Amino acid sequence: MPKRRPVAANLDLFKDYQPAPVVERYVEGSVRAYDLAGRLSKAVAKTLEESGMGRAEVAKAMADLLQDDMSKNMLDNYASQAKEHVISALRLFALVAVTGDPRALNMLLAPAGMIVVPAKYEPLIEREIAKEELDRLQRKINAADAAWRAGK
Repeated sequence: MPKRRPVAANLDLFKDYQPAPVVERYVEGSVRAYDLAGRLSKAVAKTLEESGMGRAEVAKAMADLLQDDMSKNMLDNYASQAKEHVISALRLFALVAVTGDPRALNMLLAPAGMIVVPAKYEPLIEREIAKEELDRLQRKINAADAAWRAGK
């Protein structure tokens, strides 16, 4: 049977399809700086820039979440490499929670070999860990069976 040739009029629905990333990261080189504090400042600035919210609005939402003082000027300082202010862990948490953007956390965790993934993926991760354990146990069973047979 001859091979079917693709018809030019048919569209490839998946040709340009790109699935959404599971782990959100900044575009390579977009948060480059001399040191980690500088990279964090750039990450805060990028998150604020792409959040679709004004800095005053973000600061207000962070203040409400933390029940703490937070101002637009503080966010401006955290987003500036020229300032000596580095965002605290609690305020970084609030920034991530308010903007829904975990990329700054992923940037900080990358050197430690860790990532932030959405909670909805936890059961899948647990399943894969259980499958690895099951494979390990099956290899152990197979080795014991082989040893038993060899001993007869």
